[in-house]
Amino acid sequence: MDINEIIDIIRKELKDYQWEVYYLKTKKLKAESKNFKLDVLTTSDEAGYSLRVLNGKSQGFAYSSSFNKDSVYETIKKAKELSEITSPDEANGFCETLEETEKVEYFDNFAVSISPSEKAEKSIQLEELVKSKDERIKRVRSSSFSETIFEKKIYNSYGIEISEKGTIYSAMVSAVAESNGDSQIAWSYNASRFLEDLDLEVVADEAVFTALSLLNSTGIKTKTMPVVFSPLISSQFLGTFSSAFTGDALIKDKTLFKGKENTSVASELITIVDDGRLKKGIATTTYDDEGVPTRKNVLIENGIFKGFLHNIYTGKKLKTKSTGNGSRSGFRSLPHVETANLYIENGSVNLKEELKNYDEVFYITDVMGLHTADPISGEFSVGASGILYSKGEYIRGIRGVTIADNYLNLLNKVKAVANDLKFYGSTGSPSIIFENVMVAGE
Repeated sequence: MDINEIIDIIRKELKDYQWEVYYLKTKKLKAESKNFKLDVLTTSDEAGYSLRVLNGKSQGFAYSSSFNKDSVYETIKKAKELSEITSPDEANGFCETLEETEKVEYFDNFAVSISPSEKAEKSIQLEELVKSKDERIKRVRSSSFSETIFEKKIYNSYGIEISEKGTIYSAMVSAVAESNGDSQIAWSYNASRFLEDLDLEVVADEAVFTALSLLNSTGIKTKTMPVVFSPLISSQFLGTFSSAFTGDALIKDKTLFKGKENTSVASELITIVDDGRLKKGIATTTYDDEGVPTRKNVLIENGIFKGFLHNIYTGKKLKTKSTGNGSRSGFRSLPHVETANLYIENGSVNLKEELKNYDEVFYITDVMGLHTADPISGEFSVGASGILYSKGEYIRGIRGVTIADNYLNLLNKVKAVANDLKFYGSTGSPSIIFENVMVAGE
């Protein structure tokens, strides 16, 4: 059976209920190379659907990856039974009206027609690029390329019918540099919606630059000093604390932004945006995973916190509306609130020129332990490595230091925001210069 036949059965069996079906089909390819030869090539296909049923305000949920008739009836039965035993919640509900909006769909028709073996060559090309950059690059630890093709459909008892498809291409590499008895490893990653936009040169350059810059690096005495987060590091921090922007976190009292609407939480140089319609954004879609149109949401504007992101449930629970951020981890997942394309807006500063103004500045290219940061309080303590610059000139690599602070406190120490915004997947940031940061070293 196809999904349309399944929907016909659901309409008949659930005519006295409110219901919603979310269908997702994905096709993935991943290639890994080693020593300039294809080492691994895997492909996978998966399709499935989930069913949500409302019995009054009590919700039942079931899913299936089987499309035979008996499985469909079993899925309906499970969802109905669960709707009879779960507690009612007035915030439960589905999208009731399909709002007309401009379609934004990124599907690479050309790339999907290329043979898997030809696309797999991208991992070898990336490995070759890295090794060609500098003789001190002795090994490539890993080099990979991936393709994801997806199609989603949403149907519900209010007559909503949505169908979208898309493609995502990504590449990742880790490079090993060696010199004077020292060895350093660094990685880089990038993704795009179209294969032709996936710039392997940029990925290679970043991995090589970081690995080489850390060769023969040393510690530093504990001091308070200006610090630069590279786009990668700033993006990682933003992603780590991204859950604090969601209505889910607010309902659970697990956000550092609670009660801070329309108040200053960061430097006026900081504007943070979540844009579900960003041009060629990795997470860009026309509608979210509940059928609500995506949109651009400004979360922090010139340092002022403007509000939270919502799906239908958190919007109703908190007496507001969905911001188009209903998301699912797959067809096996209930909707939750998730950022789309989250980023810190570009500043006006040329980083290379700005660094000339500092007698000493620590440019951070790698952190360790960020997963231990607390998105509720904002507290973090991470190991850091990077480069010491003076008047814009490279002095030496630094490693073995620690930076501990509060994320909001850090955002209030912003001295300058560069104009080099870069995305890593669906999260992006320019380089950011912070003043008066405690760097704990020797």
